[in-house]
Amino acid sequence: MAIVQISQITNRKGLAADLPQLAGAELGWSTDTRQLFIGNGTLADGAPVIGNTEILTEFSVIPVPTPTVVTLADNTASPTTAFTLSTAAAILSYVIIRNDIYQTGTIMVTGTANPLQFDNTSIQSADPGIVLSANYSAGQIQIQYTSTQTGYDAQLKYLVTISA
Repeated sequence: MAIVQISQITNRKGLAADLPQLAGAELGWSTDTRQLFIGNGTLADGAPVIGNTEILTEFSVIPVPTPTVVTLADNTASPTTAFTLSTAAAILSYVIIRNDIYQTGTIMVTGTANPLQFDNTSIQSADPGIVLSANYSAGQIQIQYTSTQTGYDAQLKYLVTISA
């Protein structure tokens, strides 16, 4: 007659503050925060860093970045710098709000010489009277704007989603 052996895999569990460094591929459950982690293992095993990696669950806390807000002055006929980026490439998500008109879009800008490669894909409720452009100067990308006379300043809210 064959011998049957039943095994049970156990994982670590406990309070988040007491979670130890887990072995490679070992699971650890935080009972108080309901977070699940897996051990990275050692650098010799090929792990990129030593530590534990959280496996996302419905209880994971994912930080939401806060957009930067810039006021765009009314009636600037020549290009005015709204903000600068210390990078040679960037993807930005933005919204421009002027009175009750908005424009939202994505800017992809690359290069280290003028003219930059600048792609602005956007939708708008009506023309907000703001035109965005980019310039490269002294190792920085300058996002610039020109504005038409409307009697209202505009608000530019943006996030740098990828930069290289």
